[in-house]
This record gives sequence, structure tokens and C-alpha cells, in this order.
Amino acid sequence: MTSVSIVITTYNRAQFLQRAIESALKAASDCEVLVVDDCSADNTPSVCANRSDIRYVRLDANQGLANARNVGIAESSSAFIAFLDDDDLRLPGSIDKQLHRIAADDQIAICYGQALIGDARRQLPTGEIYPAECPEGDIFWQLLEDNFIPMPSVLARKSCLLSAGGFSTSLSLIEDWDMWLRLSERFLFAAVSEPVAIHRKANAESDQMSSNSAALCKQALEVQQRALTRSRAQAGARAQRRQVRSKLRDRAYQISITEATNLIHAGDVQSARARLRDAFHFRPFRALSSGRLPWLLIK
Repeated sequence: MTSVSIVITTYNRAQFLQRAIESALKAASDCEVLVVDDCSADNTPSVCANRSDIRYVRLDANQGLANARNVGIAESSSAFIAFLDDDDLRLPGSIDKQLHRIAADDQIAICYGQALIGDARRQLPTGEIYPAECPEGDIFWQLLEDNFIPMPSVLARKSCLLSAGGFSTSLSLIEDWDMWLRLSERFLFAAVSEPVAIHRKANAESDQMSSNSAALCKQALEVQQRALTRSRAQAGARAQRRQVRSKLRDRAYQISITEATNLIHAGDVQSARARLRDAFHFRPFRALSSGRLPWLLIK
């Protein structure tokens, strides 16, 4: 049995996939790389056909990222699993460092690290790094405010993923945050405070689900609300629940306002109007008092 299974989920991104595979193979000294193809319509099968250093699993129908990751968990043969999207990269030797941390304590479900932000076109580091700090231990309340765990930085204990029931297939976007929250309710998290991956930055032209910030904000509120209704959050103080809810709504409001401003400057009034409506939905009283709802919101 290998030490780590690296699950690369892919869909119609053959142009990025080879680099993701190569980076995964260099990230751990003892690993298997599983490529789960969510029924791609491009040349992904031919890209993988000639590689003897991976296991290739092709799904019969496109069922979304959460399902593909669950298939990867089921197909893996290791006690620890790393996840990598097809347009992200792992840094050399990074998983070996994390494996040492997570294997030290059975109560640790996740070991994560920082990610270098790569540009959307060539995946070259832009100089941005997130998160700035990597909290460890019982991080439930911190994580409930914001998802600061980069997906390509995660090394997870397989038994914990299975005990949580896998990724939620009812979520189309931030199923990762939902999983981390469910795990953080019961387990500890460890971190290495250094970059372990390159995360491709989303923009309007990058063909990434994370480029749809309006949908992301709305689903984030849904995921947070799910967590707030479960026993761990309910055991906390009402003021604490109110605070984390307020902080996420503030963030969603600010994202919407910033995007609306950029769209107005770009001359896209219709899209700006939609972002302002989102801002009003997230924080109606703040939007009204700030004077940031110009005539285009009600046109």
C-alpha cells in the first residue's frame, strides 16, 4: 500500500492536466495518482492512455466535482488522500512534509498549508499567498467565518472523510468548505505554514466554477447556515453564531459592491445592476445607508 493517494479530478481541461499529474508525482516520495475523469468530451482519455504512472478512472456521465472526488476516495488504496484540481499544481516534496504532521495524531483529519496564487493563463505565481496564517487544532469557529483552506493544499485522513459521508453532491461550488466544516466539528486540523501548492486564480475568462462570485457567495451563505444548525454550532453562544453570520454577509456584500464598481467602469451596466442587487440582498440596510445604490439598481 502506498502512503498517499493523490486524487486529480478533471473535466475538459486536457491542456492543464499533464502539468497537474507531473506536479503530483513530485509531491510525494510514495504515492499513487488517480485521475478521475468526469466524462470529459475533449482529448483527456488520450492524454491519460499513454501514462503508466497513473490510475485512470473515467465516469460514464458528468455528475459534478463532489461526485468525482467521492469516486476518488472510494478508488484510493491509501490511508491518506490529497486532492488536486486539474488546473492546480503541487509543489515538490510538499505532501511528504504534511504526511509527517498528520500521521502523528489520529485526531488530525486534515493537514493543509498555504497556496501560491497562479495567474489564470499560465499558472505562474503572482506573488499572492493565502492564507496569511494557518490556524491549527480546533479551528471550527474560525473556519465557520471563512474558508481559508486552499483545496489543493489539503492532505486528509481517508477514514475521517468516509465517516463524514464524503463530499455533498447537492453542492455545485463550495463542497470543499462544507466538508472541512463537518470535519472540524469533530476532529483537529494541522498545518504547515509554507506554500505547498499553486492555485490557479479565477477570473471571468478562466472557465472556472470559482469565477462566478455571485453564486459562490450565495452558496457560502447556504453552507454556513447548514453548519450553524448542527449540534457543534448550536452548543455555542447565540452571539458567536450571530457574529460569524454577520462577517460572512459583510464579505459577500463587499465582494458584490467591488464587482459592481468594476463593471460600471467597464461599461457593463446590466451586470453591475445584478451585482448591486446581490449586495442589497446580503446587506440591505448597509446598502441603503451607504448611498451605493445608484439609479441603475432600480431601472
